[in-house]
Amino acid sequence: MSGLQRPFAVLLMAMGGPDSLENVEPFLLDLRGGRPTPPELVEEIRERYRATGRKSPAVGSSSSSESRC
Repeated sequence: MSGLQRPFAVLLMAMGGPDSLENVEPFLLDLRGGRPTPPELVEEIRERYRATGRKSPAVGSSSSSESRC
């Protein structure tokens, strides 16, 4: 390693996710502090969830950890 290197950090945040395709729009409304999400963006995000199993992977992991407490 030569010279001084500036430190850096990475911040990862998990905001949860909808537990079904029907809950994508309400989830986004809550996430955005009540501001509506454009319908085309809601549909794009819904398609992403459809392609990855119809719900957020974070929902399963947070639900299972809560049940152990």
